[in-house]
Amino acid sequence: MNEEFDFFSKTSLKSYNLEDKIRYQLSLLDGLDAFTRRHSENVATITCRLCEYLKMDEGFTVYCTTCAYIHDIGKIFIPPAILQKTSALTPEEFEIMKTHTTIRLQYVYER
Repeated sequence: MNEEFDFFSKTSLKSYNLEDKIRYQLSLLDGLDAFTRRHSENVATITCRLCEYLKMDEGFTVYCTTCAYIHDIGKIFIPPAILQKTSALTPEEFEIMKTHTTIRLQYVYER
């Protein structure tokens, strides 16, 4: 396959296409840490483009892109002093930061 494919072009699923609950959670995250919000948008863009490149169906692409948007959403439960720290995290702070991946989010289980 010698086809050129731009993985960084604009994604077809933007955050405004997401459900209200997810958009609300992303807005909370943006208020706490704009870097993480931007990172989530970048991951979603690349995920969407990868699904398009692999010619996945639209439903699967939307699902994967939505998951990419919210992959760090647990960071809204991390104390701002740790989340926004500009210097290296202490071992204790790093352990707290790692919990963002395991925090059970209620709206995920409401479906």
